[in-house]
Amino acid sequence: MILEACIENVTYLKDVIHAGATRIELCDNLAVGGTTVSMAVRDYAKFICDSNDVELAVMIRVRGGDFVYNNIEKSIMYNDLKEMAKQGVKRAVIGAVTESGELDKDYIKELIGAPKFFRKEMNFTFHMAFDRIGEGLETEEALEKRLEAIKTLSKLGVDTILTHGSAENNDIFDNIDTLKKYISFAKKYNVNIMPGGGVTFENVDKLLKKLPSITAVHGTRIVKL
Repeated sequence: MILEACIENVTYLKDVIHAGATRIELCDNLAVGGTTVSMAVRDYAKFICDSNDVELAVMIRVRGGDFVYNNIEKSIMYNDLKEMAKQGVKRAVIGAVTESGELDKDYIKELIGAPKFFRKEMNFTFHMAFDRIGEGLETEEALEKRLEAIKTLSKLGVDTILTHGSAENNDIFDNIDTLKKYISFAKKYNVNIMPGGGVTFENVDKLLKKLPSITAVHGTRIVKL
């Protein structure tokens, strides 16, 4: 089971690793949902994670707010990802949607292609922008949009999707049925569904009983400090 600890900057990096985190999602500005950290912070975190045999996933997000980006923002994120690939980061956390609530597949394809510029390999997590796909549509139609997005992301090269199971800020246990549908569908395309948003060391065992086939969970309090 991958316990992915979402941390801001590197203040508690060593603490969460020693507490049992097996993957780190490194962000800045968690108050706005997480943005890209500085190069120096990233490189220090990579050194610590590599030294402790812990996977590092680095957020690529230019700002808080929605996940619809203009060309300048897209260029900044692309260049950040290229630099990460050059320095040997093995996992990037990405996500983008269009103004109409569709997966921005052209841009995601561009991001996933960036490491090849340096003949590097990188794994990709699609973040909670996933929960915004199909937003505003009827429930079943939105679900179909997200299932189709899972299929598309698999083809593009994403191996993990972080999702709360809803765009609402509700209890994740209210979304178990939806998460089960994601998990069942994603399994056919070798994509891991990673629940997050309210998952903590206090309720993770309960979640695993509800979703026994998941292989990763995510949270800011996923391990006890």
